[in-house]
Amino acid sequence: MTIFAPKANKTLTKAADHFTKLMQELDIEKYNLEKYKELFMLGSFQAMFDADLAYHVIYQKCAQNAQSKSSLLLCLHEEEKLPVSNAGCFDSNIYRQNIIKAIDELKLHILSGELDYLFM
Repeated sequence: MTIFAPKANKTLTKAADHFTKLMQELDIEKYNLEKYKELFMLGSFQAMFDADLAYHVIYQKCAQNAQSKSSLLLCLHEEEKLPVSNAGCFDSNIYRQNIIKAIDELKLHILSGELDYLFM
């Protein structure tokens, strides 16, 4: 008798890999380059950094909690409720706004089924 079992490891890593890739594409480490040091004097550059940092953190949380759609949604829901701050950001309000924006975007993609392929 043949027994069919789902490929759990492949399914579990597919979603985590997706969010890890998104996190890496942001390349938050680029802000440590010497050529950006003077740009940090500009408020617009600081806001861009805070936005990238917020998305980086959310993608990291998603990669860690991507076992299922429900665990991912629960993680996002919890992050949304927490008063998030990050010592590395310039403006905690801009950082928080981008955390909420990232969460809202991801929830929309998950609930609409756009990311279902990650959990199959």
